[in-house]
Amino acid sequence: IAYEKAGIIKDKSPVVVGEYQEEVHSVFYQKAIETHSNLFLADKNIKKGYNSDLKGSYQSKNIKTAIQTIKVLQVGFSISDKNITHGLQNVVNKTGLLGRWQILNEKPLTICDTAHNKEGLTYVIEQVKEQVFDKLHIVLGVVNGKNLDSVLPLFPKGATYYFCKPDIPRGLDASILKMKSTEYNLIGKEYSTVNKALENAKENANGKDLIFIGG
Repeated sequence: IAYEKAGIIKDKSPVVVGEYQEEVHSVFYQKAIETHSNLFLADKNIKKGYNSDLKGSYQSKNIKTAIQTIKVLQVGFSISDKNITHGLQNVVNKTGLLGRWQILNEKPLTICDTAHNKEGLTYVIEQVKEQVFDKLHIVLGVVNGKNLDSVLPLFPKGATYYFCKPDIPRGLDASILKMKSTEYNLIGKEYSTVNKALENAKENANGKDLIFIGG
């Protein structure tokens, strides 16, 4: 994947890498040498922390990447630190961004997140586990072709699951998802739609529980 991503690097074009990963760094480093490109490692270069209305803890990495990119792009114009601070505190308001650690309800706390691969789900599930709740209810749906063996082990075994089929052509049948999930001791019932799964989760949850919607 790193090799394919590095393929977009053009001659003498600056390269911003958000998160340093030792196992793939050499791919970007070598490509940058070949194309005479300056390589910027955001998580090592950006030390200052910024607040944002994007509440997922994983956003700290995305924010550093964005700020590093802004600094690289500032040729012939200037974006002040005040502008950056204001922008980060108004991302949702200015862009209408949905589905990134989005709180849908307070009691029970209901959160949805669009993380869908192993890397993204790792951060999101870690943050789910950090929340304070009595019981965890997870509304889970995925698409066909998803490498379930890489993502299902990330999900907590003690939760109650509501397996469902996303309302898109590539949505994986809930019965298939449920059957595969039992291999990882993820137990629950299947539902024909996300809405039906969510309604059942709401009916079963009390005010101190947590409902997470994702996959």
